[in-house]
Amino acid sequence: METHSDKTSILIVDDRDDKLLSLRSVLEDLDENLVCVKSGNEALRQLLRQDFAVILLDVNMPGMDGFETAALIRQRLRSETTPIIFISAMNDAETHVARGYSLGAVDYILSPVIPEILRAKVAVFVDLFRKTEKVKRQAEDHARFVQEQAARVEAEAAQDRLAFLAEAGNVLARSLDYQQIFENLAGLLVPRLADFCIIDHMNEQGNLHHVATTHRDPDQEPVLNQLRYSGHDSVHQAALRVFQSRRSELKNHMDAQSIRELFPAEERDQVKSLDPTCYVAVPIIARNSIIGILTLVRTRGSKPYSPIELSLAEELSQRAALALDNAALYQAARRAREEAEAANNAKDRFLAMLSHELRTPLTPVITSILNLEADSSLQPQTRQALLVMRRNVELEARLIDDLLDLTRVGSGQIRLSREIVNAHSLLENAVEICQPDIAAKALTLEQDLRAADVFVEADPARLQQIFWNLIRNATKFTESGSIRLHTHSEDGRFYIEVSDTGIGMDSELIERIFLPFEQGERGLFGGLGLGLTITKALVDLHEGGIQVESEGKGHGATFRVNFPSSAAPSVQAETPSITEADERFPLRILLVEDNSDTNQALTMLLEMRGYSVISALNVRSARELAEQNEVDVLISDLGLPDGTADEAMQIVAARYSAIGIALSGYGMEEDIERSKQYGFSHHLVKPVDVARLITILGQLAQKAA
Repeated sequence: METHSDKTSILIVDDRDDKLLSLRSVLEDLDENLVCVKSGNEALRQLLRQDFAVILLDVNMPGMDGFETAALIRQRLRSETTPIIFISAMNDAETHVARGYSLGAVDYILSPVIPEILRAKVAVFVDLFRKTEKVKRQAEDHARFVQEQAARVEAEAAQDRLAFLAEAGNVLARSLDYQQIFENLAGLLVPRLADFCIIDHMNEQGNLHHVATTHRDPDQEPVLNQLRYSGHDSVHQAALRVFQSRRSELKNHMDAQSIRELFPAEERDQVKSLDPTCYVAVPIIARNSIIGILTLVRTRGSKPYSPIELSLAEELSQRAALALDNAALYQAARRAREEAEAANNAKDRFLAMLSHELRTPLTPVITSILNLEADSSLQPQTRQALLVMRRNVELEARLIDDLLDLTRVGSGQIRLSREIVNAHSLLENAVEICQPDIAAKALTLEQDLRAADVFVEADPARLQQIFWNLIRNATKFTESGSIRLHTHSEDGRFYIEVSDTGIGMDSELIERIFLPFEQGERGLFGGLGLGLTITKALVDLHEGGIQVESEGKGHGATFRVNFPSSAAPSVQAETPSITEADERFPLRILLVEDNSDTNQALTMLLEMRGYSVISALNVRSARELAEQNEVDVLISDLGLPDGTADEAMQIVAARYSAIGIALSGYGMEEDIERSKQYGFSHHLVKPVDVARLITILGQLAQKAA
């Protein structure tokens, strides 16, 4: 049968087609959905598919009769109240009627039926079904509306809680100070979750104390601050209970009896004045240790705390614990960093002091050797001995410089004085310095300097140091054979290769060759293992690159270095000879050096080169000499027994416009900067590089002339 959603269904059950047709014709005027079946089983199947306003059920049917069918209909929950009208042609009316009503029938009609009566009765049940369905739909709609409203309210509340937690996270993350975090948390909770809030912290003595208190009425905060945890009665207080149990606590009814149980006698009046009605106390736990206790209290007129608000307070305590733990980690890291920086500064000061103490005695030695070498009457054997002595003193100074350079590399304090330089010229200077060592081992030096673009923007002293380190390294680890220098230009860069036929290195050593204190065949060739570390750092500072290759032990090694090329300078000024400059304008020099050996040796060396020198051992005598003699150049040690070199520098600079050259055993960047602040134009580190000193004096003489 066709069904219509706007019509009510009526179920007609009879085993005879003629009776089904008759009943259908009687009920067609009702214009409802008529479902006709011929057995009890079919009727039950229809009831599984839909609900009916009324069931017309024949009593006499083969198989399952009407009474059995009705009994099964009543057992089903959805159809236990569906009206059933029995239709029967049997005359034993009383027996059948009684049985029908006992099965829940609403009527019992004998055949033949009167159409008007049947239609009227069915119409009543149809109308009742419609009204019942309408009421049911209205009830369902109302229930659904109530559920939607509740869900909306809960969703808004959940959204509000999430927004509050997000705000709490931002507030707690604003500071890494313990006290500030506690105060931020207390200010966040009042009045959002409490009328007043107390946050307690367990100190190192094991006592709880307030670290933050906030009341929505600022006039009440002094009362909060007066509450203390003291005496045996105070163990009943919520904060202490929570601290001992490590569990949250919620109490929604506080009266006079509760206050007597929770607080000692001396605090009850203060607590009563706050008028509390309910509270939540939760532990603040980080790394399984209780940091503090968070107590939220509401006063009269406020609603009780809900389990959701307890959960919210616990979530806030967890976030506070995370913020406090981060603060503790930050403070620990800061202390560790400060300790490390202090240790590093102490190391730097130690290295600077050590270098000063090591350098100071080297200056008179090397200066005296240079003075002796100037004596043309020396025997060859003596001259050779002096050469050996000077070479080893210079080596000692180089080792000290390596230690200081390593410190500069580690602290990022290496500063470059860049200018356009000829890389080939600096390479030739480095070769000249290393030539005695190469000749001592009878090594063959091959030079293939074919680079076209030889100018680079670099610190000339540092670039020469790079070349010198690489050549010295090749010489050091090559007992026989050759050293080859090759340069070329490519893609706007200057390339240099330093190859040797020495001991070589395996792949494991290649990976760590630029690390501090790493050496091939450690201990056999001396040194500190710092040269290549410093070399790489200097190459990196010049935006260059460095690589090393070796086919293994016994097969030598090749170092390749490259730098960005620069255009040649427009004018190449010729530097006049020092001797010529000296002859045109011999400089008048005031030498201030408290070490008498160094003072005497430097005075002799400068006088032998034609300079007029007056010397002093301290600031006082330097001041007196400067007042009595004209001075062109002040050469002064920075560390003097009775003052600082800037006093002498101020005098000669103001009176004679003299130039200052500082001498110091300290060679750190801050030492060089300090000498500039004193007014010195140049800073030479002991032992004094005599060639550098004479070059500077020659340039000053040229300018003066």
